[in-house]
Amino acid sequence: MVQIPDNVRPYLDFVVKQHFWLLMPLVPLLVLPLLFMAKGSLGEQIVAARGQIDSRLSALQSVQGVQPHPNESWSEQINKRTNAVKRETLAEWQKFWESQRPLRVWPAALGDDFVQRAATLKPDGKLPRKLLERYQNGVRSIVRQIPARMGADESMVDPVAAAAGPGGPQGQPAQPLRSNKLVVWSPEDQQRIYTSFDWEKPPSTMQVVLAQEELWVYGLLCDSIARVNKVAAGPYNSPIPLVQQLAIGYAAAEDDPGGSRGGRIIVSAAPAAGGMPMGEDGAPAPMEAAGGAISPRPPHPRFGGGGSQGPGAFAPPPPPSEEGGTAPAGSPDDPLKNWIYVDFNGKPLSAQELAASPDVTMVHLMPFAIRAVVDERHLDAWLVDLARSPVPIDVRQVRINAGTTGGPPQTGFAMPEVGPAGQSATATTGRRHDVVVEIRGTVALATPPDEKLLGIESEPVVEPAEPEPAEPAAGEPAPAEDAPPEQAPPEPRAAEPAPPTDVEPAADAAPPAEAAPPAEPGPQPEEPAPAVQEPAA
Repeated sequence: MVQIPDNVRPYLDFVVKQHFWLLMPLVPLLVLPLLFMAKGSLGEQIVAARGQIDSRLSALQSVQGVQPHPNESWSEQINKRTNAVKRETLAEWQKFWESQRPLRVWPAALGDDFVQRAATLKPDGKLPRKLLERYQNGVRSIVRQIPARMGADESMVDPVAAAAGPGGPQGQPAQPLRSNKLVVWSPEDQQRIYTSFDWEKPPSTMQVVLAQEELWVYGLLCDSIARVNKVAAGPYNSPIPLVQQLAIGYAAAEDDPGGSRGGRIIVSAAPAAGGMPMGEDGAPAPMEAAGGAISPRPPHPRFGGGGSQGPGAFAPPPPPSEEGGTAPAGSPDDPLKNWIYVDFNGKPLSAQELAASPDVTMVHLMPFAIRAVVDERHLDAWLVDLARSPVPIDVRQVRINAGTTGGPPQTGFAMPEVGPAGQSATATTGRRHDVVVEIRGTVALATPPDEKLLGIESEPVVEPAEPEPAEPAAGEPAPAEDAPPEQAPPEPRAAEPAPPTDVEPAADAAPPAEAAPPAEPGPQPEEPAPAVQEPAA
């Protein structure tokens, strides 16, 4: 420990006791330099920031000085360009609509007045009841012409039922006939289609329009099959010898579009307890994979109710409305629109979803499904023909030998088997290259263009400007301003005497009166008009 001398200790005690007062003068000496240094640095930062602000303000002022200023017409230009894009969209929509004009041909058998009225029908228009009844009576014969477009024999109705007429026995399955046609279309499937067009009561306008759309799509697919079979010399080498089922619209809509919920691959080995089929991941397959419906179908007046009835059950139509429709009052056309169209993912749309979905504004996607026996060497030619159709056809699924191995059927409409369970197409037709092909897809049908749906603003009508008056030519006096309009010259009076002529008067004419002596000067009275002397004949 350091020893402090005794003579220093009093001074040290004084410093310790008075250290606050001794150190106080040193504080300003240390703080003031630091304060000045901080103030100078802060001032430099303020000056730099102020310079940046001034430069930005100068830039803004330079923009404000631009004449004409672009921001003043920004909103107007944006609306103008938006309207131009909408009009371009409308032009493409109109072009798409016109490209399908050859498809939208109403049958001439319905009469010229019907064709003209239906071709010019507005989306919310109505057809007279007499035309609706004419379509009801004529559509059956129109449907029976579809097999001929495919190149197959027509066997939609039993000859006994056809001879009995509309009130006779119906519903008997048609018997297949042996023929030399290139393709055979299942009589049961033809009967199913015919039944959907056999109406007991007059249809509504919407039902007529939707039914005719189905006929157009049926004809489109049948024409494709006929074109593919043109290369055949006979039934023995026909690329498509057998069509088991052809369905569109409600009958082709899938409860499980594309098998998105799984259960499409069945593992037959090591079944689960209780004999349940196995799914694609080895777990027990869901109920829909075993043939049950995932969700009930909504009811449809032409194809029966929803739920477990399926598309094969045809329910009687409801009572007609005042216009002759078949839908209940309040929403007469909504049940007719259930599940006849799908969205871009293949999901069926109900009537409410169809009205609210923006994806179906310009195009309606109608689903279709075909199950046929095809020569596998010509399958690609068929797919190419579908892709080259003038009406856009999107093939989404191609399944080969689907449903011929005893597995669960695909949800949607009931696909019939080619032969007994597990029998292939080769065993049925006797041709080794034949396979059972199931094709599913959509047909894009254009909707009538509508400016209101696109929100296109009507352009203002510009009135023609009045022509300016022409300047007077040199030497002509300029017209006085606000001069009164020139008055038309007065018509000549009929009482004026005719000028004298050299024609001698007739012998029996009265002698002319002598001239009166001149009157004295004074106020002249108004002279009466002299009488006109008519010359003798």
